[in-house]
Order: sequence, then structure tokens, then C-alpha cells
Amino acid sequence: MYWTQEDISGRFNPSELAQVAHASWVTEFGHKWDALTLVIGWANHIEKLDHDRGLSWDDHSVWNEYDLVAALTLRDILVTALDRLPAGLASRFADLTNEADEHFRRFTVEDSGVRMARIAASPTVTDTPVSDDWWWHRVPVDGPVAIDLSHYDDAGNYVGSSDTSAS
Repeated sequence: MYWTQEDISGRFNPSELAQVAHASWVTEFGHKWDALTLVIGWANHIEKLDHDRGLSWDDHSVWNEYDLVAALTLRDILVTALDRLPAGLASRFADLTNEADEHFRRFTVEDSGVRMARIAASPTVTDTPVSDDWWWHRVPVDGPVAIDLSHYDDAGNYVGSSDTSAS
């Protein structure tokens, strides 16, 4: 089930929401980041990735390995947002984050992180994962993204395939 701004913001009082707004920041591209938007984004990316597992690889609505990178990057930015909040409020957002994290863990398996580093075009694309954070070391167990990832070898090199089933 997708999270909405209304549902999640309704769990916080106006003073807490003001603290979230105060802790927000704007990127060089003009995008405003805050804990509320990011936790909803992370949860909804996870929901979409999980939903897509039931769809065919050739369905044009499904997400691919680059969308997984986008989701994992959102999770990275969420860490920064949580760090910017007062401790008590950060703890409440951490609870929401953990809920989304558990959803992600339920349909993923451990991975070396090397393929994800290569796909994310990490500056050190050899054997170095993008991050030591656990989410960069998990990939969907099945579905279209798993199929896409099967087209990479263990070193993260794209080897291609006409196969559209996960191996």
C-alpha cells in the first residue's frame, strides 16, 4: 500500500512538522529534501519494486535496475534527513523508516553490492560497493529487476542476455 503525505504527516503535530521543515535543505538543483518526503519516497519506491515483481519483465510499466539505484539513493539521503532532526523526532521517523526497510528485506536477498556499484556508476567501480550500508547489499529475489540484474556478472560487468527469466 502506498504511503501518502496526508497519512504520514497526520502522525505528527504542527510543531513537529515545523521542525521537519526547519531541518530541510535545498539541493543545487533546487530540490527540497526533508525527512517526511524522503521516508514516504523510500516506502513508495519499495512498494513499487515489490508490486512489479508480479509483472512480466516486458511490461513497459515495470521498473529496472536503475530505478532500484534511485530507491537506494533515496534511502541514503533519508539518513542525512534523519541526522538533521532532533533526537526524539528522528526516532519517530526512524520507526517509519524501519517499517519500509522491513518491507524491502522481505523480498530481497543479500548481494555483494558490486553489481549495484557498477550500475550506480560509483567512482570506484572495480570491486568496491557504493556503500557499506546494508540496503546497497540487497537485491530483489525475483521479478523484472532480478532479471535485469542477471544480465550482469559477479564483477558488475554487463554481459547482456536475451533471457527474460531470472536465473
